[in-house]
Amino acid sequence: MSENDIATLRRALTEGALLLRAPELGTLSVRGKDRQTWLNGMITCDLGPLKAGQGAYGFAVAKTGKMLAELRILIEDDRILVGAPRDRIATLVEHFDHYVIMEDVELEDVSEEVAWIVAHGPGAKDLGSLARAHGALAAASVDMSGKGGALLAFEPKDVDTALGRLERKGSAPLLLADEAAWDALRVEIGLGRWGKDFSGENYPQEASLEAFAVSFQKGCYLGQEAVFMLQNRGHVKKKLVPISIEGDAEVPASAEITDPTGKVIGAVTSAAKGPEAGRVLALGYVKYKHAAKGTAISVAGRPAVVS
Repeated sequence: MSENDIATLRRALTEGALLLRAPELGTLSVRGKDRQTWLNGMITCDLGPLKAGQGAYGFAVAKTGKMLAELRILIEDDRILVGAPRDRIATLVEHFDHYVIMEDVELEDVSEEVAWIVAHGPGAKDLGSLARAHGALAAASVDMSGKGGALLAFEPKDVDTALGRLERKGSAPLLLADEAAWDALRVEIGLGRWGKDFSGENYPQEASLEAFAVSFQKGCYLGQEAVFMLQNRGHVKKKLVPISIEGDAEVPASAEITDPTGKVIGAVTSAAKGPEAGRVLALGYVKYKHAAKGTAISVAGRPAVVS
């Protein structure tokens, strides 16, 4: 993809919205009259005030507070759709089913019946109603990055037609981005990706997603105590941070991050060429005391700064 193509998509991300196919997402359907209150007790985001046509972004976590799966949630009239990495759906079903006691809740894997589109950017706020007009099963405005966003769910047979109708150029463009382009742009905005920058080995706060995916005001949920304690009575040992690195040469994932004394303090998880000549952008974990913006570090021996 050319620099002009990336620049066009970057403009869509800042002025309109990027549309992303999400074939990596499977889908869990949650039905039953207790579905919303029960699910709210199992995840980090707050479903309590939500109505049909709304959605949320969060995590299922273990009792330890570590993530079991990244979740994208859409509320329908008669069910809740939960999008999660396909390789975590079976684990989620087993995990959730263990905690259905007397509640009227029915869980079903409907991954083959739903295709997800994820959108990022300020122009995504109106995509929910537009997508529903084009046949979406469910759609809602959901911010997953701090840039604005939306979640759209379609029947697989309808998704190509819907994308064609949703895309637009000109002012506040809505543009479809491929995986390679998004992988570069998400690094620019400091957004980690499940399976690459964070996983079940991490706490939400380590992935720097607590502002978008965790409610610290809602009632009890499984794993809340551990997540709350990390936030209010301590901190995680490491944080995923955006990094700006001097030089044009590529930076490999897993490249060592060191402090000014040469001590290893972390490693890179993702890297991409940014808009500024002579610099590479990256995401990586550093020890908590080095996570502040402006902290001088080195990556693979090259001068860098937490950005």
